[in-house]
Amino acid sequence: MMELKALMALAVLSFAYGEIRPEKKILPFASRTYSSRFSGDVKEILKIPPAPMPGFNLLPWLGPWFYQYHKAPCSWAMSEEFTDFTHIMELEGTNVILQDTMRSRGLCNSVTSILSVTGPGEFLGKDLVGINWSGPLIVVATDYKSFSVDWGCTKMSVFDNRCEDPYVYINTRQRKPSARVLRRIEMALRDVWGISVRQLTKILHGRPCSSGRKKIG
Repeated sequence: MMELKALMALAVLSFAYGEIRPEKKILPFASRTYSSRFSGDVKEILKIPPAPMPGFNLLPWLGPWFYQYHKAPCSWAMSEEFTDFTHIMELEGTNVILQDTMRSRGLCNSVTSILSVTGPGEFLGKDLVGINWSGPLIVVATDYKSFSVDWGCTKMSVFDNRCEDPYVYINTRQRKPSARVLRRIEMALRDVWGISVRQLTKILHGRPCSSGRKKIG
């Protein structure tokens, strides 16, 4: 009888979370751990391009976003030090204009980039400075109203469909997202890559860079 109850409980967990292996436990958000195969370098995990989210809709994705977590590309490693990092996206013709604003070493700066649409949820980005992060960008997951998970690559491999310098940015509509939004982000990262926000760099937000900005791009 006890064995039957244990099998029924396992079946319920498998239905809710997918395949459950004995060594992989599903824990609450605050203490969830991941399989040992994801304990290495996150950059290695991100080198395989993800699929864009199904049914992506461009228009509700536009507007202001706050960067909350990221793994920066090597070509823009200095962004690991940014605070008050935000962006606004606007449609201009067939392109999306991306205006990033950030505080770096006490000074607020802005960088303008252009995203050319290459498919639903897929873009080819070009920063006007030309040395930061130009390359493909994919919207991996978003609900449009609260969060967006974006993957990009600054240098694709010449040998196979892999990225030699990938990055990922986690954006939210609110400067201070709720616990519910953070749980949804955590689930999205787990489902796509098996990683956690705790493996990414947290971006701090203080006084917004809403005035006195120095444009560098």
